[in-house]
Amino acid sequence: MTRPSPFEDSLTDPNSFTITYELVPGQGAGGKKIDRLLEFARNAKEDGRISALSVTDNAGGHPALAPVAIGTEIYNIGLEPLIHFSLKDKNRNQVESLFFLYQREQFRHLLVLGGDFPKLTYYGQAKPVYDLDTIQTIELVENIKAGRYRYTGQDDSQPFSLQCGCVVSPFKMTESEQVWQYAKLLKKVRAGAQFIITQLGFDLDKYVELIRFLRQEQITIPTLANVFIPSPTVAGIMAKGGVPGVLLSPELAARMSKESKEQRLLRAAGIIAVLRGLGYCGIHLGGNGLRFEDVAFVLDKAGELQDNWQEVQEEAHSPIKNIWSLYKRDSEEQQKLRPGKRPGSRFLHQLTHDLFFVYKSPFARALGRFSIFCDRYKLTRTLFTVGERVIKELLFDCRMCGDCTLSDSTYLCPQSGCPKKLVNGPCGGSRNKTCEVFPDRLCFYVRFYRRLDRKTSIHGLGTQPILSPKNWALEHSSSWINYFQGRDHTGETEK
Repeated sequence: MTRPSPFEDSLTDPNSFTITYELVPGQGAGGKKIDRLLEFARNAKEDGRISALSVTDNAGGHPALAPVAIGTEIYNIGLEPLIHFSLKDKNRNQVESLFFLYQREQFRHLLVLGGDFPKLTYYGQAKPVYDLDTIQTIELVENIKAGRYRYTGQDDSQPFSLQCGCVVSPFKMTESEQVWQYAKLLKKVRAGAQFIITQLGFDLDKYVELIRFLRQEQITIPTLANVFIPSPTVAGIMAKGGVPGVLLSPELAARMSKESKEQRLLRAAGIIAVLRGLGYCGIHLGGNGLRFEDVAFVLDKAGELQDNWQEVQEEAHSPIKNIWSLYKRDSEEQQKLRPGKRPGSRFLHQLTHDLFFVYKSPFARALGRFSIFCDRYKLTRTLFTVGERVIKELLFDCRMCGDCTLSDSTYLCPQSGCPKKLVNGPCGGSRNKTCEVFPDRLCFYVRFYRRLDRKTSIHGLGTQPILSPKNWALEHSSSWINYFQGRDHTGETEK
């Protein structure tokens, strides 16, 4: 029998304030670092205030002890593990295999995230996978629970109780980045996410913004704010952009470099008190070089400050200069969005698509009949595919994945334009419009945003269809033939 879940009970109790803490395994199967993590878990169990210990999955893109190892020991200690489930290293077979393992181990909760791009390791850089994105993975879990997970539609009535959480960052410098974060969050919730954990940040105005957005969109699933206590060295690295997706002002990093550890702990306590006052249902606490005594001190002080949280709000606030805001100053009214500033050749591509790939057009019907004829014979299929390759490589830098999503992405190709090849929205690693992996390039989804219709809204982006995973059996084949034959992600829906 599955034992009770203190984490789930706390999340669903409106009178409870949920506290989780993040553990980061290192390389190796044992040693002093692992001993310290397990000692922390035993102390947390005895203290009783932390309802789950999260375990990172190759944090920072570096190989480390698999989270299932620490998760199992946390479970045996009597606490609940919250397993980070990073998709950078896993294809969909491995994803499903790990789901079954975690179900077998009686783990209940996963925090699904794309993960930082792999870093240098054995003989160079590991190959990134990203076979599924976070939205597709959450959908997969929900399909397994419903007994519909196999591609063939085969039912499976075995019990399955995993619950997925997701991540959102309200800490983006520009409109094009921030709008996508909120739109993708809407898709994650639609896919079945059961709880939300924010990216770490120190600008309390942005935490307020997220709460407003969730209320306006009537999203009521539990949301935990990420409170991180960096050492002065780590704060300096964050301020210089050394941690993907994290914004920390140079001014705050300079203050932290002169502060004692107690002062940094007190700041975190103030932030926790304010976040609870703002309406967050809990916190996801983390830091480097912290002992359990430090965490207990923070929680004690946060409790003492709770009744007077407004008085510490200004002191706890560390704003980011020139950061974009979704709302007008001191207002619940949203800013007017400005997508579509650089549509480029999108209009011509859209016109061509409507002529040749929308079945109400006689040109599309003719091309469809011709492509189906070409598919009958190897020679004609090869010639047709070569012709498509030449055209699309010249126009779109096409990689011939065989399941084209150009019409879903303003005629920009995510297979060549995004290092993680994401089709349902961006990762959280961009910084001031630039790509996490290639900082000299614009983020693919920033370019995407610039080509959108000018009437686009966050809600409209967030309610667009969720694109299914690629069928890699189609790679290097003709996406035009696959479209007209109903083999690609559109199936028969557009015909």
